[in-house]
This record gives sequence, structure tokens and C-alpha cells, in this order.
Amino acid sequence: MPRTPRLLAAILVPILAATGCGLGSAGAADPALVTRPHGRCDPAMTAALPAPVRERGAFQVAMVPDTPPMAYYAEDDATIVGFDRDLSQAIADVFCVGTDPIPTNIDAVVPGLAAGRYDLVLASLSPTDERRKKADFVTYYNGGQGFLASHRTNFAVNTYADLCGRDVGVVVGSVQQGQLDQAGDTCAKAGRPGWRISLFPNGNAAVLALRSSRIDVLYFSISLTQYVASRSPDLFRLAGRYKRAIVALGLKRDSPLTGAVHEAVRRLMADGTYRAILGKWGLQENHLDTTEILKGRS
Repeated sequence: MPRTPRLLAAILVPILAATGCGLGSAGAADPALVTRPHGRCDPAMTAALPAPVRERGAFQVAMVPDTPPMAYYAEDDATIVGFDRDLSQAIADVFCVGTDPIPTNIDAVVPGLAAGRYDLVLASLSPTDERRKKADFVTYYNGGQGFLASHRTNFAVNTYADLCGRDVGVVVGSVQQGQLDQAGDTCAKAGRPGWRISLFPNGNAAVLALRSSRIDVLYFSISLTQYVASRSPDLFRLAGRYKRAIVALGLKRDSPLTGAVHEAVRRLMADGTYRAILGKWGLQENHLDTTEILKGRS
């Protein structure tokens, strides 16, 4: 997948520089971003791995590295950092193996699982009914959705009706795109002009469009919208929050890894590693107390 770190830098470097999280600048990755809490290696868990993973010595993990603080490129434009990156490595720690992150786009992750291009996906996925027809899921995060707007505006978005007449940006293949498609008659029922949807390949491009006033509001995950708004209040603001939504890591449908990965996440939650990773990225309020397996649906 082509990377766009300079594009993201143009938006977020002023936001992140003060916190040591600047993106796209020259030099090595900030050690504070790379250093992480570790899971506890258990050789008995290694035995539960399929032979290809054991022989490789690493999980192949799909990520979408343009959604800080979940996953994004550090200063060296090569190292993926973020909550999803740290959690994937902690899960691998439990199996005494490593991880090979594979950057991809959100609309490619579930087909990629089915094709065997990777073992796991950590990409802020909502385990929708449609996705569960094609993949297994293990829950790990209490996410949700948010509406990001320019600081120059003052409208609030509490319901979809508040989007009527506005230019709304969403990422291709995201749950937000699907939800707006399903709610497409909202404005007609209210006797108001409809919203106008602009599709973007990733969060970087969508935030840039908002920055340049090509859209009025970005509808995306609460993690990214909160993050951008809090880091740059002189550019952006959180116009509203939408309902909470469980986030889960994805595996191939009926994968032999599903039960074992669920056990690894359970252990990380029980021993404090999971909370420590959340704390590193300022995401404590989005914790889950337990993890569940959501098997594929017919």
C-alpha cells in the first residue's frame, strides 16, 4: 500500500510535535513510541500455533497505519506505532513469537484474511454482521464514532439529521460509510436537503480535506477524531460523539488461531498489560473488562 506520511505530516506535525509524536519528519522513530509493555511468554501457547506461524516465528498482522493513535508511521516513515501495533506485539509475546505488520487499506482486510495473506487484523474493525459472514473476531476495545469539524464552525452533530445539507467525509469501506448508506433517507424524511458524501482512501486524506474546507465534517472512529481534535484545537474540534461500538481483531473464518488468540487477549487483560498499553496511548476510557469470541455467521 502506498504510504502518505508527508501528507499526514502536513496535517498533524503541528499537532503532535509538542507531545513527541510528530509524523513524517526525518530521523529515527521516537523510542517513547516504540517502547511498549510486554506480554508474558508461555511456551505451552507456542505449541498451539499452526505450523506456518511457528516456523515463521511471527504473526503476519494487517494494519491500517493512517489512524493515530491506533496505528500510524513514526518519524522514520517506516516504523508503525500505535495502540494496535503494541497490542498485536503483546499478543505475540504470549506465544513467544514476533509480529510482521502488513500495511493495508480498511476495505482490503477481510478479503485479505479469507485469502490467507495474513493471520490477524488489528485495524479498528467493527464486527458487523456482514463481516462476521467472512471472518472470526476477538473483541479487545470499546470504540465508537465521532464527528470532526473545523474549529471555525460551531454546529453540533448529535444525530444523522444534523448532517443534512452538509458535505460529509467518510473512508471507503468503513463502518461509517455503511451506516450512512443505510440511513440515506434520513434527510428526505425530515424534509431537509440530503448530505453529500465524499469518499476517501484513508484517514489522512479525509483529515486533509477537512483542513482545506473541501468537506464540512469527517465521520470516523472516535479514537482518531478525539485524537486529532485534542492535539490541534486551533484547527479542529469534536462536533459530536456517536454510539459506542465494540472493536475486534479479525481472523480467518474458523481459524485454528481463534481460541488461542482469545486466550492471549484474556491473559493480557488479567495481568495488567492491556491496561498499560491503553494508558500509554491515553485510551483508558475505551477499555473492555472482558474479551469475547464472535464467530462467523452464515
